[in-house]
Amino acid sequence: MKKYTLISGFVAALALVSCKKNDTKMTSESYSTETTVTDENGKIDSVTTTSMEKTVDGKKVQEYSVPYKAGDGSRAKATFTDNGKSKTIILEANNNKFVLDFKKKTAEGEFYERNTISAETKGDSLLISQDNQVMHLVRVK
Repeated sequence: MKKYTLISGFVAALALVSCKKNDTKMTSESYSTETTVTDENGKIDSVTTTSMEKTVDGKKVQEYSVPYKAGDGSRAKATFTDNGKSKTIILEANNNKFVLDFKKKTAEGEFYERNTISAETKGDSLLISQDNQVMHLVRVK
């Protein structure tokens, strides 16, 4: 009888320890993608802009990606993320990815920076600076 009581107590303790709280989170997501094809000087070019909005337990996360083009024709993608607490920009170009943090709102746009790299949005332009080099990108339309 003592064995059964001891085993039953052990099983009950194990059951109580292994029970997890069932978290139910209210989640809603919406995505949109817009792709346009333009003919520029006989060259076919495609542009894709993506946006995502996600709400988890009332906390909203917004993200949108924008394609940019440099003067030399090279391409870059900027993904802006705002989770309510912090804002970041992810720059992707030439198989490199840089994450910059929001620092301040400027008269014409926003300023992002991390380590030695900074980026400033000005309307349809994105100015990226590293050390003494500045790269001017224009939003692809």
